[in-house]
Amino acid sequence: MPPAAAHELALWRRLRSSGDGEARAGLLALHMPYARIVAATYYARRYTDEVEFGDYLQYASIGLLEALERFDPDRGALFRTFAARRMHGAILNGLERLSEKQQQISARQRLRAERVQAAKEMARDAGTGDRLYAYVAEVGVGLALAWLLEGTGLVHPGERAESLPFYHHAEVRQLRESLLQAVEALPAQERTVIRSHYLQDLPFEEIATMLQLTKGRISQVHKSALQRLRACLGDGAAVAL
Repeated sequence: MPPAAAHELALWRRLRSSGDGEARAGLLALHMPYARIVAATYYARRYTDEVEFGDYLQYASIGLLEALERFDPDRGALFRTFAARRMHGAILNGLERLSEKQQQISARQRLRAERVQAAKEMARDAGTGDRLYAYVAEVGVGLALAWLLEGTGLVHPGERAESLPFYHHAEVRQLRESLLQAVEALPAQERTVIRSHYLQDLPFEEIATMLQLTKGRISQVHKSALQRLRACLGDGAAVAL
């Protein structure tokens, strides 16, 4: 047996017999260049430049570590053959998760832009002297509405971690409860639009399709609902928003 192969086999036996950390590090150092080759192969096939090579290498390294923990040298298989499948799977899974995350971020950005645009349209209807105040106030209602409803646990539970002082947290909790009650008290069509847009993250276009209305009509219903919520919550809640 060549000295290099004998040295690697000795490392495997130390790792499997006692979980030797130095043996694990030695095996990792031996096979990391192969992980880089696998990562480079996938990187060369990329369709866009949105994902950097370092991400590919990170996913390949994760697959390599998983293979190190699972490989049995006594079965006669080559480690790199065994590890290749783990690395391929780790890269594909990692890219898929990253793509889903990017899509979610893009969707949230589109929703945010849609809410800001709706607020601008509301501000446009205000008098010249009150236009700036109306714009700021309605942006606050529309954008803070999403944050408040997320805080109820009805939207993406566990995703947002808060670190508010207790007294402030109690005030916000009361405001959220009042907001939910106000949402439920809206007319049916307005309630559907608010719940779909803020609780289910649906854009106006999808809501319009669902309700068989135009996107412009959904925008009008959304505007009316925000105005009604603002009036229901009162001046104090409006300032908090």
